[in-house]
Amino acid sequence: MQKLWKCILDYCDWRKPEVIAYLLPGIDLELGERLGLLTPMTQTEGLFCREPCGGESLLSSFRDKDGSTGYGILCSECGATRIDVSELRRWRIHAAELGRLFAKAAKIQGEMTPIIDDQAWHLGRRGNHPYIFVRFAGDYQFIALVALLKQHPKATVVTSTSKFMTELQNQLPNRVIALELSATLQEDGTMTIDESAFEDIQNESAKNPRKRRGERTAKIELCERAMKEHVFAAYDYMLDTANRGEIKLLPRPSQEMLGKLTNMHQREVSRCLKDKEAKILRLLWEQSNTLVGIESLARTFRR
Repeated sequence: MQKLWKCILDYCDWRKPEVIAYLLPGIDLELGERLGLLTPMTQTEGLFCREPCGGESLLSSFRDKDGSTGYGILCSECGATRIDVSELRRWRIHAAELGRLFAKAAKIQGEMTPIIDDQAWHLGRRGNHPYIFVRFAGDYQFIALVALLKQHPKATVVTSTSKFMTELQNQLPNRVIALELSATLQEDGTMTIDESAFEDIQNESAKNPRKRRGERTAKIELCERAMKEHVFAAYDYMLDTANRGEIKLLPRPSQEMLGKLTNMHQREVSRCLKDKEAKILRLLWEQSNTLVGIESLARTFRR
């Protein structure tokens, strides 16, 4: 079940959200259809070899001895491999159904309505807080999607994958959560939600804001410390590579890696970066992506 769930989430954020049986052996795609998360399409007319050989391949049909049509893959590296006709079955991810499942599990009230066809849906509200479900549909469409979401800065944006979540977090002031990190599909087709995904909203009415502020400040300081260590290491690396004839930049840690370095979840790191008090952290984060920025930061913070 979890392999099917991961497959659905991953392919939902593809430009063409389609899955083919041959390329996903061992995953029960028919179950996904029965649960309403996969919509059947006509069988595929082209396939690549599923082995990691990198060879050119071609789907070929032939007439079998009994007069029926057989199919095979002709790969320049692996040779000819016969495949069953069932492996040509193809489905499209039913993205809107993912949004509906989340809205039901999260007890979001209201009617789900499309905002951008097959890319963005307004789910409704949980309390007074709006939710929007989105999927990646290509780089060009991404620009339009970001422009749309900026018109709804108070809405929580829900994505399928953490990768797309991170891309949106880098572009938007919105809070963004990913089903990959916050939801699980059950055998009966229902979705369960990790309630910690709503902790920021729930804490807005908490009675101890001073304590929350102290906890956030401590987390920001942990991130600052880790980023300073990266800056110093990157500066030393820059000098070392310069002495060997080619200056190189040590890649900035991702939000996920920064979370591992500070023993925090990725979404906590994201909140720290967005905090209005985290000016030094944002300076370290934003300027550590270039050689000039690393040199400037190292001179500023190294004593």
